[in-house]
Amino acid sequence: MKLLQFSTLLMCVMVLTFGVAYLATAQNYIFDSADPLADPPAGDALARDDSGETNWITKWLALDGQVTNNGGFAVSGPIDWLDEGTSGAVTQESISTVDGLLAAKDVTLTLPDNGGGLNWGIFDIDPADGNNMSSMYGLADESNFDTYAIIVIGSSNNRDAVIAAAHDDFAQIWVNGDKVYNNSVWTGAAQQVNFDIPISLNKGANVLLYRCGESGGSDYYNLRFADGGAGLSILPETDNVDDFWRGVTTAVEPGGKLPTIWGDIKRQNR
Repeated sequence: MKLLQFSTLLMCVMVLTFGVAYLATAQNYIFDSADPLADPPAGDALARDDSGETNWITKWLALDGQVTNNGGFAVSGPIDWLDEGTSGAVTQESISTVDGLLAAKDVTLTLPDNGGGLNWGIFDIDPADGNNMSSMYGLADESNFDTYAIIVIGSSNNRDAVIAAAHDDFAQIWVNGDKVYNNSVWTGAAQQVNFDIPISLNKGANVLLYRCGESGGSDYYNLRFADGGAGLSILPETDNVDDFWRGVTTAVEPGGKLPTIWGDIKRQNR
């Protein structure tokens, strides 16, 4: 009996310790709006090789060109290029919400000195490509630019999830209007992950905005669900941008059935 009681007590201590540690990790990603460049996240980098994982996101809604001449990621990082290019009609925070994303559908980003007129399209990336932020546009290896990319995650219930990002250089991620990741330190390889990022998903559609700023050298952005993402669905699912907008619109309508509208996340990433 004493052995059983001791084992039970030990198990409770282990669960409590793990829970506290996980919460401490989650707190690393709370964004301080007074200091938008507070990075990298606290804690030791995992330096985890996820190249053997198969659920990297490969299809994104992205700007149809790079935000160019950004002065390097350190200079560019605090600038909201969406705000700059739309005179405040679209911001990084607003477009990472369903309402804000739909409102941005037909808004052109106008940046005469930084890429010209930019709109949204569907792009595929190769997670193993160390220059996929350039190659997604048919370019070789560009410098001094930013990339903006979006996925919409469908969930049948309110739930927590864990994402993992690999990036070169400065990555910033928003989910449902909240900044969840802010890290100017490149991860070391296209599929190497230094931090797991806890996020909260709502029942229905959830918008994730991934911004990555580049100075020189390799340029990549990659993301996967570190917890597997079981039961989640994702847009875009096809190369047709109209399918994307139709899917998001339908998902937020009363009675929208996400599993019917969107393919399973495993099918999305095969």
